Amino acid sequence: MWTFSRVKNWLRVLIDPELRELRRVINKTLATNQIFSKHDQIFIQRLHATPMALKMIFWKKHFEWKVIKNYPEIHGNILDFGCGAGHSDILLARQGYKVHGIDLSPVGIAIASYFKSKQNNSVRDLVSFEITDVSMSLNNQLLFDSAWSSHVFEHIEDPVPVLKGLKNWLNPGAYMLISVPTGYAYDDPDHVNHFHNSEDITCFLEPHVKVVKIDISQENQVIRALCKFT
Repeated sequence: MWTFSRVKNWLRVLIDPELRELRRVINKTLATNQIFSKHDQIFIQRLHATPMALKMIFWKKHFEWKVIKNYPEIHGNILDFGCGAGHSDILLARQGYKVHGIDLSPVGIAIASYFKSKQNNSVRDLVSFEITDVSMSLNNQLLFDSAWSSHVFEHIEDPVPVLKGLKNWLNPGAYMLISVPTGYAYDDPDHVNHFHNSEDITCFLEPHVKVVKIDISQENQVIRALCKFT
């Protein structure tokens, strides 16, 4: 059924040049790979339900990528685990950070690559993207100095294969910043974990990685765990 909201979003995509191009990128990727996994469904659903959230301008003022500057441990050649459509990585690259985003979704990486193609050379040199599953693939490239992951681990039922895999992508002793919603904030049916306090996130991550510090933002309803691989 075509609701008023769906019609309004359809018109937005029809009128907005950037959204029209993103729709083309999504459709082309789906047709090429013949895929329709839950990882791609996030972006397909966003195109229909909240298309403005696909635009770079939506993420420009987002609180999550901006907090990286408060964690000097996240430095050097940074790995973004679960980068999605890459908006945050590109915005970090604009600030001079070097970031490599990885994700399971071909659609997400296709959108990220599209946005990368629109940046100037200095930004394109600092950001890259890759489709990969860290729990199953080894990193044959240069190891990363640090890592971060924003709103991903609430989707992961068992963190062990992921954390073991990430260790193979990072230099010994590397730090990782993990951000998750507090409790049922930003909830959706795909969330398999809910972290209400520092004890919840610490028990979830340790002993697979050492939790060094926990920060809780009441304003943004986010728990951040600064971790270290040993």
